[in-house]
Amino acid sequence: MSVKVSVVKPGVVAQALQRISGSAPREVRADAARWIETRGNRAGGGRMVTAVERQTPKQARGRAAVASILAAASELLEEGGFDSLTTATIATRAGVNIATLYRYYPNKFAIVRELAQSIEEERSGVALRELSELGVAPDWREPVARAIRAMAQLRRDTSGATAIRRALQSSPELWHLDHDVNAATAEAIAPYLLRVNPALPVERAAAIALTVVHTVASLLDLAAGERERGLDLERELELVVINYLAPELDPPRGI
Repeated sequence: MSVKVSVVKPGVVAQALQRISGSAPREVRADAARWIETRGNRAGGGRMVTAVERQTPKQARGRAAVASILAAASELLEEGGFDSLTTATIATRAGVNIATLYRYYPNKFAIVRELAQSIEEERSGVALRELSELGVAPDWREPVARAIRAMAQLRRDTSGATAIRRALQSSPELWHLDHDVNAATAEAIAPYLLRVNPALPVERAAAIALTVVHTVASLLDLAAGERERGLDLERELELVVINYLAPELDPPRGI
């Protein structure tokens, strides 16, 4: 099976937020700016990083080797899961010397992390692009539903995405990436909830956003593993999220 792997440039979530916040009200832009700054601080001194740190190949041969390594890892994850993945099997499948692999990646965790970060940031960027319409669209339900559908479609269209998500959940070394991207995405979404309902307490908006992000990620994982019922579960997910948000975002009755 031929797998095409495209490595997303670092900072996709922050870049998307910068683009979509340009036309937002001043207070939303301020919240967005604070979020981007916080993300940058995390990248410098905490667990969260905007890109996997590795040697950057300068020649075409090196870039081709990295692409082959990532594609091979994606294929092997899909075939056998994370536990059976080794740097030796990745190098063999990629057609590169094991020394070449170690030139760019110290272990299999670094390889899977780079694959996962690409997918996770793209997922967050898709969600933020749709949710930027909150408070602008006539009905807040429309951008919420579009965001869920877009993330589900991205999961279906991205080769190896389900296997990579499973790797994130099964490995303590990789779990933090999923957790941190979800947390950062929730921080970015909270200002849009406040745009729909300015009366929401800030802490409440943050809690709602985090709950929604984790719920969507978890139920999309479930849907991806249920081939026959996957689309039905995605529709149920829309209902779950919209019904959860309705008491917080719908105007009071009589207004």
